[in-house]
Amino acid sequence: MLGLVYGLFSIVAWSSNYLAGRQLGLLGADPIAVSLARFAIATPILFLFAGGVKYRGGLPDLLVAGLLGVAVFNLSLYASLLYITAPTASLFVVLSAPMTYAVAVLIGRDAPNATRMVGLALSVLGAYMMLGPYLGGKDTLGPILALVSTASWSLYTVHVTKLYARYDPLSAMAWTALMGTLAMAPALPVMDMGSLANADAIPLLLYIAVVPGAAAFAAWNYAVSHIGPSKAAALLPLMPPTTAAMSYLVLGEGLTGGDLVAASVTLVGVYLTLRR
Repeated sequence: MLGLVYGLFSIVAWSSNYLAGRQLGLLGADPIAVSLARFAIATPILFLFAGGVKYRGGLPDLLVAGLLGVAVFNLSLYASLLYITAPTASLFVVLSAPMTYAVAVLIGRDAPNATRMVGLALSVLGAYMMLGPYLGGKDTLGPILALVSTASWSLYTVHVTKLYARYDPLSAMAWTALMGTLAMAPALPVMDMGSLANADAIPLLLYIAVVPGAAAFAAWNYAVSHIGPSKAAALLPLMPPTTAAMSYLVLGEGLTGGDLVAASVTLVGVYLTLRR
């Protein structure tokens, strides 16, 4: 139950992150600058939460976790919100569960199963249905970037368990955040940091750094360590309806009928993929 509580907190916090990221995009904030500034603030908070953890080795695994869970995931997510609404971007999160299962099968951590493979196929079909309205249009890049962020998160969720032999979940997240921040730092010369110098952008940036950033990422690592990557990923389909409800109330952005049909097909696939 504790693992589920941690996971559900992350889901609600990350749902609000889509809204804040969308609003930052509408304010003209550079997504690369948002990603770097977010974790430049969140990383010392994570180390403070962890009590100033010591380095215990595993640099290659920390680097991979930082690239997948921090750098690639955040850069692609915030960039996607320049093109599509928060509810639409969150739809792609439901693919994380079948993607996590597929990765686990490919690396030998899970066994293939006929029913779950059908579920995986349905999830892919649902993703194609989500992408369909955007293919060939000027906003095609948005859904593709959202899909990249989901794939990156799936790989991270499977990979991060390697760190738990050396680090507790909070310490692992602190070092992962540091590695991800360092990975994004070389892009500093091409960032538009001035786009964040906005009276409306600064509170949003502080919020996504502390709540969906430090607190939610730490809680997610605790959830993965308590209930495992597959069960933790099974909570992610709760994010689109949560995001859609919050986005409708705050931004006035909702989901279309086609979005709901595509999401339904994907959710059936997620259920079959996770069904035992």
